[in-house]
Amino acid sequence: IHFYPLNLERSVTKILGGLGLATLPEKGVRQLPWKQSCSTRRQKEDVRPIFWANRPYSYLQRTVSWDEFPNGRWGDSQSPAYGDLYDYHLMGLKSASVRDRRRMWGEEVKSEDCVFNKFTEYIEGKISRLPWCETGILLETVPLKKSLLRVNQAGFLTINSQPRVNGARSDDKIVGWGEANGYVYQKAYIEFFASPERIKSVVALCERDEYKTVSYHAVNLKGDQLSNYETKTAVNAVTWGVFPGREIIQPTVVDMGSFRVWKDEAFALWATQWMSIYQKGSRSRAVLQGIHENYYLCNIVENDFIVGDLNKFMNELAATATAAASTEVEQK
Repeated sequence: IHFYPLNLERSVTKILGGLGLATLPEKGVRQLPWKQSCSTRRQKEDVRPIFWANRPYSYLQRTVSWDEFPNGRWGDSQSPAYGDLYDYHLMGLKSASVRDRRRMWGEEVKSEDCVFNKFTEYIEGKISRLPWCETGILLETVPLKKSLLRVNQAGFLTINSQPRVNGARSDDKIVGWGEANGYVYQKAYIEFFASPERIKSVVALCERDEYKTVSYHAVNLKGDQLSNYETKTAVNAVTWGVFPGREIIQPTVVDMGSFRVWKDEAFALWATQWMSIYQKGSRSRAVLQGIHENYYLCNIVENDFIVGDLNKFMNELAATATAAASTEVEQK
């Protein structure tokens, strides 16, 4: 019998495993914390930016023409060996029908509060997806869920997050990945859209001594940036694993250069996926266009993976925004 996998070697592996001719990995154990490609060209790939965690097919499409893929360390995202992250065509990706999107995100958007409510409903599991999230929230998000609800209700519109993990076993059913008898680690991470006024709250909070271990990077549609990283090319490992007889593996990073690329896609999704389902000149379209043109996209890393408290940080952000909104209402 001859098998011709045609870059789909996993199917052949499953057949051989069923026949007892190959050893299959234990069910439920991921080899890496993100969805791997079936392509043989990407077999050695073991590092990716975290920003495409909820849009893995977009990242695969962006990087399909690369000659090499990061292995061991992310390195310089501008390296010619890695190709160009800008090599991408947004229209090539699948999307739900206009009817389905209107059903999920509303027949009408009367105000920004309506948008806040839709992000909150996604965290609650009442709607199955957002333009930036192809599936529902993951189980590992549960430790952050209450705080995520609060910040979304307060106008910090989250599209990606992970809790801190300090030495969980690699076979853990929720956060585990990699080979047996290893231990995995994560820095707490959150990514969101927010108005310029709310971004000022982020900056002010990060300047306090109790949050000196928090890193942030915010950028708007025009490319204006705010950050407390020391350089514009910083790379911050946010997931890593320690396994017997191997070097430390760091499969997920926050890379400032890649974030500037991701922001173009992230902002484009407001227009191509959400604004486009409403008529030109409508109130719904105007509300979303205001967010698209004025908001910032921000990522935050709590670098203290032992005792850092991203939940407390988010709750303070939400309280600040809520207090500011109440003051504005009273003044009116």
